[in-house]
Amino acid sequence: MKTLIYILIACITVADLYAQDATADSLNLLLQSSKQDTVRINANIALSNLYIEDKPRAALLYAITTLSIAQRIKSAKLIARSSHTIGVCYDYIGNIDSCLNFLNSAAFLYTSLNDKEHLSNVISDIALAYYVRGNYELSMRNHLAALKLRQETGNKSYVARSLNNIGILYRSKKDYTNAIHYYRQSLVIKEELHDEQGILNTLINISSAYNSEDKFDSTYYYAYRAMQLAKEIHAEKDIYGSQVNMGAAWVGQHRLDEAEVVFYDVEKKAFTHDDRDVLITAYEGLGDIFSSRENYAAAEKYFLKGLETSKKNQRKERMEVFYRKLSKCNRMLTNYALAFSYADSAAALRNDLLNEENLRQLNEMAAVYETAEKEKQIDKLNTQNALAAAEAVHNKKERNYFILASVLMLALAVLAWIAFASNKKKKEQLAAQNELVEKSLQEKEILLREIHHRVKNNLQIVSSLLSLQSDYIADEHALQAVKESRNRVLSMSLIHQNLYQENNLTGIDIQDYIGKLCDNLFHSYNIQHNKVKLIKELQPMNLDVDVVVPLGLILNELITNSLKYAFNDGRDGAIKIILKEEDNLLKLGVYDNGTGIQQKPKDEYGFGYKMINAFLQKLKGKMNIYAEDGTKVDIEIKNYKLV
Repeated sequence: MKTLIYILIACITVADLYAQDATADSLNLLLQSSKQDTVRINANIALSNLYIEDKPRAALLYAITTLSIAQRIKSAKLIARSSHTIGVCYDYIGNIDSCLNFLNSAAFLYTSLNDKEHLSNVISDIALAYYVRGNYELSMRNHLAALKLRQETGNKSYVARSLNNIGILYRSKKDYTNAIHYYRQSLVIKEELHDEQGILNTLINISSAYNSEDKFDSTYYYAYRAMQLAKEIHAEKDIYGSQVNMGAAWVGQHRLDEAEVVFYDVEKKAFTHDDRDVLITAYEGLGDIFSSRENYAAAEKYFLKGLETSKKNQRKERMEVFYRKLSKCNRMLTNYALAFSYADSAAALRNDLLNEENLRQLNEMAAVYETAEKEKQIDKLNTQNALAAAEAVHNKKERNYFILASVLMLALAVLAWIAFASNKKKKEQLAAQNELVEKSLQEKEILLREIHHRVKNNLQIVSSLLSLQSDYIADEHALQAVKESRNRVLSMSLIHQNLYQENNLTGIDIQDYIGKLCDNLFHSYNIQHNKVKLIKELQPMNLDVDVVVPLGLILNELITNSLKYAFNDGRDGAIKIILKEEDNLLKLGVYDNGTGIQQKPKDEYGFGYKMINAFLQKLKGKMNIYAEDGTKVDIEIKNYKLV
């Protein structure tokens, strides 16, 4: 059992809310009574910070008012301060583009003012914005940059925060060794500063990280320290937050009776405070205890509670764990149908989580690439500005030399030499810029190949998962459906494989692709070429990838049908594939001389036929099927693009 109770949220009491309202009233009264710009700016920023978590849109209005005043009085420091606040407001609202725009503006101003402390806070908020959206690479870069600035300024409290944030980032990447390393560094500084709440939070984080590594002795040690400190400072939620980690450690050490007592106590307290994260861990712990005692009925009860709580919190990774454990319980209780249902739900969630992680990685790659491109554009603009400044200086010199040339002929020679040198320099700079552009294009092509490569790898992973799943399927129809799905995935994987292996990143050599597709299908259904002959009449052409994906899936279905049904009586035969461009149409034909297709109403055809019709609508195509000397399928496509 893995426990992940990390301290990330601060509680606001009813008294705090009353105090917040009183503060807001006082600040609004100050805004109405004062006409001094500095007073109004400080009041607006205070109001913005007061509302930023609970009412970010209201906070944004106060921050925008601050910015307008700061711009009017032309105060770079106040412009930077208000831009920083606006960026954080947009982060809470969820507008990442506006958030980064204002935060980067604030960072630029603080850099020009050489204000490292405020600059580090802005960069830290940029890192947090990227972290929340799953871009761990850019988040890490900015956290490390903020840490370096804070170490330079010597603000130990901020250094401890950066170290803790980096630990949280490594935890999210499931690199618990590095997470613990940074947590410990943060803990040393907090102990030096006597920051009791900060120490408590970090102790719980370290305990949870050790539990994720199955190091239960260390889990218990840090959880126990956290509990003792929480009792000293009367932090009730942290008391049972520490106890749940102690219980998890005892389960790992097989001290089940002690763990059971703790989990019952924690369950009551967490339920009272509606602390769902702690409840999830407590339910899982109790379920594991009863499962270890082979009391699977009791274990099922707590796993079901954990599942329902995980659903309320939308914690897919925890739902997958509970589905898996419920499947085992029902299998041991001989409820095989229910066990299979839970196992199926767990597998579906694993696929969802895998797809979400793949999408996050692709988005992260795109964001890193876009950031690199923006940095290149900034460097290019800086270069252009430098060239413009140099050219302005040069023009001024030329004017001076021209005035002097009217007096001295020698100045003409000097001026001519300067002009020659300048032209030579411009040519060199132009050549350098051309080289930079060419290099940038090469890097973009490499990145596109990498993306196609990763997509191909991801599709192959999905195919492998389907192949592994098929080993556990007894039902022949289900097995056949998984096999057909795997062939469809492989047909798409071939496209991305061709894209990153060939020079053309947008077009597919259709002859090569169809050949590989046919080989794969013949291999999948164990068909020998001397048994079923394959005839290909394919016009040489490169088709756009947006056409090849649906076309490949259509071909996959038609060839699969021929291999499965045309020769199932053991006869020898042939399959003929024709693809050509004629009369502004892309014509596809798939013929076999097998037993022939049995005509039936459209609504009685299966998934493959419906999928083909869906793709034909996209491609503006039509299909005719004939049962003459076997089965003949003719397709005409209007919406296609040659590359």
